[in-house]
Amino acid sequence: MVTMMRVVIAIDDSGCSRLAIDAVANRHWSPATQFRVIHVVEPIVLQYGQIAPQAVELMIEAEQKLKLHGQELIDTTTSKLQSLFGDKAVTGEVLHGIVSDTIVEDAVEWQADLIVIGSHGRTGMDRMFLGSVAEKVVNRAPCSVDVVKLKTVVTEKGAGAKIVESSRVN
Repeated sequence: MVTMMRVVIAIDDSGCSRLAIDAVANRHWSPATQFRVIHVVEPIVLQYGQIAPQAVELMIEAEQKLKLHGQELIDTTTSKLQSLFGDKAVTGEVLHGIVSDTIVEDAVEWQADLIVIGSHGRTGMDRMFLGSVAEKVVNRAPCSVDVVKLKTVVTEKGAGAKIVESSRVN
């Protein structure tokens, strides 16, 4: 008996998201696996607080551009994964809301068995101010989360090189 697995792949336009997509593409999955690719556009007003009324139109226009760009990301990613897993196995959608909360809510609604997400690997002040979407998702998710992140290693010449590291959290 083949059990169906439901995998949510949360993406943005970063290198770590591209690595997460590659990790999914290169992994062996059951033929019954279903994939849902999501990109979340966060409301601009939430990011910048209250704004002057005359700026509202500009904010709405900027948010629409972000949604269009998000749809391009979804289209590119779903096409890539559909070529590997079949048209019916892969769907995609641009969502709107607070990124970490929306990813978790979508996983709950879709009854996901796994969330795959990239991590920027921020540390220190960057992490404190920008937060960690992946960490919030891991802590709140109703299912396992596979975090694909960049890891810096020291080469012979002392320069840092980036490699991919995947961590599954149950």
